[in-house]
Amino acid sequence: MNVITKLQEILPELSKNERKIADYFLQHPQNVEVYSSEAIAAVCDVSRSTIIRLCHKLGYRGYSEFKYALLHDPDNTEEKPTLTLLPPVAADHVLHYYCSSLMQMEPLINSPVMSEIVDAISYANRVVALGYNHSAFSAQQLSFRLNKFGVDCHSLQDSTLMASYERILKQGDVVVIFSISGRSAYQAPVNEYRRNRVKVILITMTPDCELSKTVDITVTLPHLSNVSNVHPLDDAITFYMFIELIIESLNKKLNELEVHSIRPME
Repeated sequence: MNVITKLQEILPELSKNERKIADYFLQHPQNVEVYSSEAIAAVCDVSRSTIIRLCHKLGYRGYSEFKYALLHDPDNTEEKPTLTLLPPVAADHVLHYYCSSLMQMEPLINSPVMSEIVDAISYANRVVALGYNHSAFSAQQLSFRLNKFGVDCHSLQDSTLMASYERILKQGDVVVIFSISGRSAYQAPVNEYRRNRVKVILITMTPDCELSKTVDITVTLPHLSNVSNVHPLDDAITFYMFIELIIESLNKKLNELEVHSIRPME
């Protein structure tokens, strides 16, 4: 009997919280490949022990064994659908929304796109962070964190200054844009940066935005402020945490390079 069939058969005997997890697995089995049990517990607003109990009821010793069985199920060999990010289920406090949003970024840790961003920053001659209005604070935060970490970076939030940098930036430089919507206001300077062979990275919350078609790297983060009509949520926290993921990955890379006596930013 395959894993999905087992899940369907034991649904009537599950507790309310176990049913949340079972329904999640049935609707989004592809997420098991990239999410830890802690991440799925946060998304479903249950404890990790609930997931373990469900795995035991299915006949597995724990989540790892369940995950292996699901991923290697011969009846589940069709092409895997795209990873689905979900808001928390029945969250009763603003903290649940923020925690689940942050945990949804877990697949980015050690991902190819994170490695590409860290490589670009590590070997950049200089890094410039751009952001308009509220997103300008995230650009400033990246600049602050990178400079504190020893990477030359400053932030711009004025369109005139962004345009003036079209004549300053050149190959070997990196531009990081924070824009929830991927707004077209960045398009003109981005086109000039790219002509100068500047690498441009877009951090956004809008999938397939127009700006993503003209930059080198795009990362789409959870759009938390769209999740709840009850809580006044702010997306800056998501941007800030992604910055911390960059810093942690950069720290790991530089420690590895130091072991081999390679220091790219000197």
